[in-house]
Amino acid sequence: MNAGGAADDERAELGALVELCSLPHMGPARLRAVLNGRDALEAIDELRAGRAALLNALRACRGVDDSLIATWRRQAASAFDQSATSGHPPGAGLLDAHARAGIWLLVPIRSDAAEAWKTDPEPPALLFGQGAAIDLAVRRVGVVGTRRCTAYGRTVARQLGAGLAAAGVAVVSGLATGIDGIAQRAALEEGGPVIGVVGSGLDQVYPAANRSLWGDVAQHGTLLSEYPLGRRAAPWQFPARNRIVAALCEVLVVVESGPQGGSMYTVDAAAERDRPVMAVPGAITSAASAGTNRLLAEGCAPVCDVDDILTALGEPAGAQAVAAGPAAPVHPLDRQILDELTAAPRTLDELALRSGAPLGELASALGRLQLSGWVSETGGWWERAR
Repeated sequence: MNAGGAADDERAELGALVELCSLPHMGPARLRAVLNGRDALEAIDELRAGRAALLNALRACRGVDDSLIATWRRQAASAFDQSATSGHPPGAGLLDAHARAGIWLLVPIRSDAAEAWKTDPEPPALLFGQGAAIDLAVRRVGVVGTRRCTAYGRTVARQLGAGLAAAGVAVVSGLATGIDGIAQRAALEEGGPVIGVVGSGLDQVYPAANRSLWGDVAQHGTLLSEYPLGRRAAPWQFPARNRIVAALCEVLVVVESGPQGGSMYTVDAAAERDRPVMAVPGAITSAASAGTNRLLAEGCAPVCDVDDILTALGEPAGAQAVAAGPAAPVHPLDRQILDELTAAPRTLDELALRSGAPLGELASALGRLQLSGWVSETGGWWERAR
């Protein structure tokens, strides 16, 4: 086959894949059932024709009923009708729409980055990307954690994101609010590589609060999704997204996490893919560290600074260690406040009641601690930042 014919075949297959991904409520597990032993063009044809083997495989997928299958069959038939009329293969218009939006397409198991998915139990059939191509020559660390992070968690996420970037290590995360976004923003500010994996189409920013970060990752790093243009965020898409974060990283670091939630989905996905998991220790009184402390108890390696992660990667440590914090407070009231905030965040009134200090002295102590980076205040609540 000549080069032109091979390119045409590749474009036809890509178009068919985008067409399948664009079916309503299509997800990774359902797409695997559709493609099982078929190329994308064959799958669309069999779906349109209502082949029994394919339809039975789809009925076995969770949440797929005959009504949804009928919708998919109608859309597949429409794609073939449009193809016959235009003379272009199914999905050609979708391919052009993504190209106009600056989105590139990648079939992971056939790409230069195939190594990341070579033994993956659930490799994505197709990835939509913006920005730089995935470069597996760059070391990659996943940094994840809770959206409801504490000041301590925010500080650690910034330090680790910046330290990894300074060492030339790509920070891989899910662009969520909280730990994920903070680590990636710090990496970007350090000028380091970042890979953001999102759970919606690349034109559907979620969460909206991270719109600026989303755009910066697309411009200065790599932004990835399994979903085509127009696909809005849905809760079930984020656990699926997390498996891609786990597959792309060489080491996964959990900064703060409860015992359940998205970070733990990523931990499970990393374990399935033989990726080492590390965890940042936290106060045993902090709900935000309950999950990370449990990971440590179960045998995960602790992260106390960037050097710990670099050592796990087999990279030289020492030059990128996190800078030492400020000297410990010497004023008795400052130390008393830190002891109180170690147990839990407090309001000013609670601190006054527990310390017995006049409000003026308490405000001065909090000011000293805030200026030196020991405490922070959000919405009237004071918490320990170190």
